[in-house]
Amino acid sequence: MENKGYILMLESDAHDRELSKNYFDAHAITVEFLKLSNEVLPFLKGVSNADALPALLILSMNAFPDNGLEVLTKVKAVDSFKHIPIIMLGENTQPDLIKECYAKGASTFINKPFTTQLTDISIRSFIQYWFEVAQLPGQQFVHASVKI
Repeated sequence: MENKGYILMLESDAHDRELSKNYFDAHAITVEFLKLSNEVLPFLKGVSNADALPALLILSMNAFPDNGLEVLTKVKAVDSFKHIPIIMLGENTQPDLIKECYAKGASTFINKPFTTQLTDISIRSFIQYWFEVAQLPGQQFVHASVKI
């Protein structure tokens, strides 16, 4: 798998951070964790150059002091961060909330799985899509020749 940078993940829950860390470590994907929503913009603004920004940003809807939707809005308001794909993690399947996330610039909304088996399936699918299928900003496209 091509190195496509790192993930910046906002997750307030210690158990969810540990679980995520274990899954991403097992797939050799680097993740930088933040616990508080008010750490996201200073972290991004503190990055020395655009090439060092995260490839993906994962925001938990249950973040605090601001919730994930508020953080999404703030990040997408900064021109130099608009290109970063943002994945929202929620425990709520309210259609209006999901629609609002997409309207404010989320790339994906994922409902947090509630079993270990579903977590495994969700994370494997996430990794496959974002790190094997999707073309992320700033990455060279690697295409294998396919004979039809």
